[in-house]
Amino acid sequence: MSEKKYSFSKEIAESLGITEAIILDFFQNNRENFSLDNLKNEFKFLGVSQIENSYKKLNHLGLFKNISAIDNASKPDEKDDFYPSEDLIKQASNLGIEEDFLGDQLPSFNLFWKGKELKPHSKESKFLQYALKNWREKEKIEYQESKKVLINSNWLPSEDAMSILKSLNMNDSFIESLLPEFILFWKEKRIKSNSWNSTFLNHAKKQWARKKFKLDSDKENHPMSKNWLPSEDCLKVLEVSNIPVDFIESKLPEFRLYWIDAGEISSNWNNKFINFLKNSWEKDSKKSSNILDRLANTEWAKK
Repeated sequence: MSEKKYSFSKEIAESLGITEAIILDFFQNNRENFSLDNLKNEFKFLGVSQIENSYKKLNHLGLFKNISAIDNASKPDEKDDFYPSEDLIKQASNLGIEEDFLGDQLPSFNLFWKGKELKPHSKESKFLQYALKNWREKEKIEYQESKKVLINSNWLPSEDAMSILKSLNMNDSFIESLLPEFILFWKEKRIKSNSWNSTFLNHAKKQWARKKFKLDSDKENHPMSKNWLPSEDCLKVLEVSNIPVDFIESKLPEFRLYWIDAGEISSNWNNKFINFLKNSWEKDSKKSSNILDRLANTEWAKK
């Protein structure tokens, strides 16, 4: 049983709202049977008041009319609305722009220029530029989508990807051990991609950091000191995790201060520092916390 899908113009959604864009697209494709009652029956997942408000808004803007460049049998009543000439339609066709697509660009173009003074020949030129820009963007998206593929059971990282992994001192056996689980995971996801090498690189880096560096596990317990510094191996782990050096240096005083005040002894200060840095970097990247939040969050200290 196939699910019904709806589409809408990005430009109209940005200008008027997503609900309005969906309703306007529905109107364009169902002019003969279009009514407010039909909208309510069609879009039951939207609230009645939401549909009514959007309908009134679009109707007030005069958008419930024949706006197709191809279908219009008579001239529009509104003098401000632009409709491309036959010459412009032919010009667009010579550039590879489909007629239906050209008509779809009219609502947002007319909405933008509504009430603004612009000579007719200038509107022709600007509309062609506007339609061509959106057409090229559509072609770009379709091209990118065409390059995406599902991962298959025989997938292997490229020579360039292998070269990068080996530059991080990963051996062949470790890399090969990651492949079955990686492939199985993405096969079950049924996601298409054109960047499987990049995805595998990120996965391998994370697994390598976990496997390679179990730091300071054989050393004696000792308290944190004001002069403590992370080891070279610790810094390598953070480097593999793509955490900037300046960020590491900026967080070091905070880490020392917390554990000096806590008075705890440990043989795994490097591991604790790695967990602390990863936690802090993730939160900073998401801009989801300030310094007070991070000082209050001690989950990383339990790892």
